[in-house]
Amino acid sequence: MKSSIILKKHFDTSALIKKIKDYLSGFNEELFKKAIKFAQKAHEGQLRKDNKTPYVVHPLSTVEILSDLHAPEEILLAGLLHDIPEDTKHNISEIKDLFGEKVAFLVEGVTKLSKVHYQHNMPERQVESLKKLFLHSAKDPGAILIKLADRLHNMRTLEFVSPEKRLRIAGETLEIFVPIANLLGIQDLKCKLEDLCFKYLFPTEYKNLKEKLSDINKKNKKHLNKFIKTLDDAFRTIGISAEATERKQNLYTIYKKLSSCGKSIEDIVGRNAIKIIVKTIPQCYEALGIVHSKYIPKVGKFKDYIANPKMNKYQSLHTMVFGVDGMLGEVQIRTKNMHLEAMYGIASNFFSGNGEKENINKDARSAWMNKIVEIEKNGKSSDDFIEDLKVDIFQDRIYIFTPKGGKIDLPRGASAIDFAYAIHTEIGNNAIKAEINNNFMPVTSMLKNGDVVSIITDKKSRPSLSWLSFVKTSLARTKIQNSLKKTNRKKKIEEGCKLLQKEFDIAQLGFFKKVNFKRTKKKLTDRFGRNFRNFDDLFTAIGEGRIKAVDVTKLFSKADKKDLSGIRLDVKVLARNRFGLLRDISEIFYRYSSNMISLKAWSLRKMKDACFYVKIVVKDIEDIGHIFDEIEQIDTVKSVYRVPYSKLYFSYFLIFVSGIVWFFHPLALKFLAPQKLMADVISYVGVLSLLVMAIFITRLIRNYIPYARNKKLIWAIVFGIPVLGISTLFLELRLLDIQRSWLPILIELVIIYFYLLKSFWELKRYS
Repeated sequence: MKSSIILKKHFDTSALIKKIKDYLSGFNEELFKKAIKFAQKAHEGQLRKDNKTPYVVHPLSTVEILSDLHAPEEILLAGLLHDIPEDTKHNISEIKDLFGEKVAFLVEGVTKLSKVHYQHNMPERQVESLKKLFLHSAKDPGAILIKLADRLHNMRTLEFVSPEKRLRIAGETLEIFVPIANLLGIQDLKCKLEDLCFKYLFPTEYKNLKEKLSDINKKNKKHLNKFIKTLDDAFRTIGISAEATERKQNLYTIYKKLSSCGKSIEDIVGRNAIKIIVKTIPQCYEALGIVHSKYIPKVGKFKDYIANPKMNKYQSLHTMVFGVDGMLGEVQIRTKNMHLEAMYGIASNFFSGNGEKENINKDARSAWMNKIVEIEKNGKSSDDFIEDLKVDIFQDRIYIFTPKGGKIDLPRGASAIDFAYAIHTEIGNNAIKAEINNNFMPVTSMLKNGDVVSIITDKKSRPSLSWLSFVKTSLARTKIQNSLKKTNRKKKIEEGCKLLQKEFDIAQLGFFKKVNFKRTKKKLTDRFGRNFRNFDDLFTAIGEGRIKAVDVTKLFSKADKKDLSGIRLDVKVLARNRFGLLRDISEIFYRYSSNMISLKAWSLRKMKDACFYVKIVVKDIEDIGHIFDEIEQIDTVKSVYRVPYSKLYFSYFLIFVSGIVWFFHPLALKFLAPQKLMADVISYVGVLSLLVMAIFITRLIRNYIPYARNKKLIWAIVFGIPVLGISTLFLELRLLDIQRSWLPILIELVIIYFYLLKSFWELKRYS
């Protein structure tokens, strides 16, 4: 009784019950009150993080959020009981006995796994709990709705947890739960979660933007009211029943626009945004005609999402007009049902009034959960599972069309390879080219929304290891890896070796064969959780696509130790000249760079070839890898490489000094000829300098100039320098009539060529 009195001070259960009864016919009030008492007793003595509020207020608040979605009774009951198995002595069996199997199933899906079992690896617990939630949601999406409501209330009370935990929860919400709300089409929940994440992740930006937005809205209020009144009057005159109201954008959406397009806040929110609700679809187009008759539309800003709905079933007409006093106006026109779909997505099924919750199981917006089940079946590590979710499921989506009009749903940034595997495994395995919008392109080409794609195949063709750098979907990645596993071990070692060396070159780490394997072994074991006996085992794993070469590279790279300023990158690209080449190359650099310092381009060989020199800053090594991979796939590109300017400048200096020494040393020999010891020293040191030069140049080529490793001309010069030097020395000694022993010189020459031949063979074998 005492606990009931305390609860009344913090939460009005009567108002909640009345709210539910208003929309849910046949609501079992007694069963719900029974559940409240059960939850209250189970959580008795527990407080929220503010140390004032009874814990049971949290599940009640979760139910209140679910009632806004018009959730059915079983989901409401599960929302009320969702924390009991995790935080109290009661278990799922008791809930099943008291409230039924369906409620128990939903509660079990939301309940996190045991803290005791995962006490030494709590991040693993988080991931496994997510897997469990998604597997339950694939059978009943009600579980994910409860989790979203639970997360929204937790976000509203996030100020009471520690700063570290606050950032972790806000980050997780933005990366995982916001995309889920978007996929389910529940824009109301999505926007609320986004703004709360924004508040805690970027508090300064949040505060400043909120204040500026408030000021701008006050200034625009007069124009907005006049804009709405003009349209209302026009609708009444024509006889259309339409309701025009202000449409507010959430803060985080505005912040993302400001961050991505470089515009001022006035450019984005300094306009009137309204939505118009009508009764029928024909009236949507009629209302659009009225809007365009009153105000001039802005060219290129009309979108028909009624005829072509978004992936989450969003439908509406979007237009932009020059409104009151020339101020831009953003207008969205939709029916009432479309508005419910836009606001509540999958939960809009609950607004039909018939309480048929089975509809959400059949709703297309829950189909992505089955993809998660497929990802989970692959048995990947926790890190890979989360990464696949972010890339394959939660990323923005695009529609790609087959020549016959079939629609394939892919994540943004997907390539033609992803498209090929989405159609059929054999088409992916045998793909050699893609016809994109009637243009033949590499299968690694990135696709854009609305592209029409056809895949050209060859039965002799097989997937390439390099494809893994371009695919976005876990389906394509798994199919490629399965194919790579079937190749012989020698081929895997060869491909893995080449790929690892390429990543080492990109990171400017030198020749990986010089890495001490014994010292490396522990790093590899700690990072990948498996024991490698030698480099060949590592190459095999890379060649099968089970380990990313870039992840191995990160173990040795100093540049990836999260330098906040980023990694400075000097890149040179050589290509056969053609129209549009500059555009294709610059697009890739702009996509991955955090700062573009300079981009220079010039033609070579009477306009036949083109050279590009680019200075940019990127976030990490992985971005560098993406740049190289994508540029190499551009038509007519011959080579792309990093330019080690500091090393090159030093080598130029050394060559210059050596040239000066060799130019003037005959004078020194002539002057010191009578002093046999000094003359000998100069002769032998001169030859020794050739050895030093040979070592330096070969190491420079090996470690920092990968494009020169197999250049015959460069190696001819390298092999020719010692011969030239010795020949010069021989002529000098003959002309100056100086008698010296040639044995030490010949020994040094043999050592020089032994070293050069060894380096040449090593580079030829492993490059």
